[in-house]
Amino acid sequence: MKVILTRDSVAMGDDMDAPHEQRREFPDGLAAVEVITAVVADGYLPPIAGGRAVWVVVSGADRSLAVVAQEWAEPRPLTDGWGDALPDEGSPVRLHFRYLAQEDPEAVHGRLRAKA
Repeated sequence: MKVILTRDSVAMGDDMDAPHEQRREFPDGLAAVEVITAVVADGYLPPIAGGRAVWVVVSGADRSLAVVAQEWAEPRPLTDGWGDALPDEGSPVRLHFRYLAQEDPEAVHGRLRAKA
């Protein structure tokens, strides 16, 4: 499966490379949890001073999939299909990491989970 990653910038100096696009390949049929966890683990998201960065992972269909917080050990799902294969959006799958600065990750997760 081909995946195109993009993310918001975290600071003015980071804007030069926006939208920070990377193209990756993963085995077909991987679940959202597996792909997002792998991307977070390999350092695609920049660390923020103070350790409180919050990101929302959005699919190409503009569906919020998970909240990622620098202070959490793993991403937290926003959908019941977290263990299901990524939605078939055609090829490639697009995932965007929307930066929410240092918002409270529990509040962000609760607010978005209520909308899901």
